[in-house]
Amino acid sequence: MSRPAFLAPLRQAVLQQSSTCPRRIPVRFNTTSTSSSSSSATTIPRYTTRSSVRSNLFRPTTLVLICVPILTGFLGVWQLKRLQWKLNLIEEVDRNLQKKPMLLPDNINLSALPEFSFRRVILRGQFEGPAILQGPQTKDGFPGYHLILPFRRESGSMILVNRGFITTTRATAIREKRQAVPGLTEDGMTGDGKTYEIEGMLTKQGEKTFFTPENRPLTNEWFWKDLVGMTAWAGGEKRGVQPVLVDAIEEPDVSYTMLMNQGVPVGRPPHVELRNQHAQYAGIWLSLSASTTVMLAYVLTRGRKAPKNTRPRL
Repeated sequence: MSRPAFLAPLRQAVLQQSSTCPRRIPVRFNTTSTSSSSSSATTIPRYTTRSSVRSNLFRPTTLVLICVPILTGFLGVWQLKRLQWKLNLIEEVDRNLQKKPMLLPDNINLSALPEFSFRRVILRGQFEGPAILQGPQTKDGFPGYHLILPFRRESGSMILVNRGFITTTRATAIREKRQAVPGLTEDGMTGDGKTYEIEGMLTKQGEKTFFTPENRPLTNEWFWKDLVGMTAWAGGEKRGVQPVLVDAIEEPDVSYTMLMNQGVPVGRPPHVELRNQHAQYAGIWLSLSASTTVMLAYVLTRGRKAPKNTRPRL
């Protein structure tokens, strides 16, 4: 059955209105239980971060933090070992200083000599040349050198004796042979004929540091106590000089400034002062090692935590 012709305009108007109006979307309600909906609503989304332990490990800052605790820890342990060595040395020095002075035997056992370090001894004999100038040194702000001479004992054997401190002016005059060496004649090799009785202290071989220059025997310049080199320069085995060094002890009732003005060597004090700061150094290095270890742990683990107040990536 055909539709009436008069309904065509009405049908066309209805179609135009339906095309222009927005389409309604039906709303579907969740019919699940309240407990399940509340649990899903409180679920915390997982965050993802770009940094990780592996990426932090190869950063320059992390590599430096890895090396610093190891290095400072090694220095701390080394200072602890030095502390134990210094304590043993102080105990040995105090024990030897409390003993009475002994006569140095004619035949010295060089292998047992380290056990008598800082032991007071009595010597009798005469000085001979050549003079050895070791330095530069300072004494209460005065620059100078130590005067070391071969000493022939009454038994005939020879050792080296550090007579003490002389000023730079005296040392220069002795080196240029403008002044006689105390205890020697003008030729610088023969003793003055006097017999000396000296109270001294046995010392150890000197140590050369990285910044200490090399000794120059040809110009009589000795920057550190090279006992073997000094013995060889003084004549060595051919002359019967043994590699033994004794420091003369100063006279207690005489002013050392007056002795220096007169050109007389000033001996060492009868006591030994040993600085012991290894415990402080060990504490500093070990504390640095601990603090840098904590910093390293923070750098390696900070990438595992989720950032605060950030939204999850969709």
